Amino acid sequence: MTASRGGSEEARQLADLAGFAVLGAILAPARLVRAGPTACLVRRATGLPCPACGLTRSWNAAGRLDLRRSLADHPLGLVTLALAAYWATREPEAGATVPAPGRAALAALAIAWLGVWLARLRAALLSPAAR
Repeated sequence: MTASRGGSEEARQLADLAGFAVLGAILAPARLVRAGPTACLVRRATGLPCPACGLTRSWNAAGRLDLRRSLADHPLGLVTLALAAYWATREPEAGATVPAPGRAALAALAIAWLGVWLARLRAALLSPAAR
């Protein structure tokens, strides 16, 4: 099924979700994002970070132009924020299930994300607090 504005319905829904995520993370009060409860179920259950742990804080810091803190919260925060903002503001191509820049960019991001997560997981497991 093709959406009336172009692209597939799934691509349009992904773009809308990206827009809501960007706005929610950036507009949320910093004190709530920093000191609020941990929303990550993986971290709550295991005490270890999931691949997305820190993205909300990173996007929130980026929205306040605190780029150093954004990178400290999640090394891929700025990249994922830019990509989500791009997807949210660009019309999906006709018939596309993934908005441009497409699958190659998603694959590269997935590999980078996996690498960052494994490094953070290793650091968490080797830290004295984890023992």
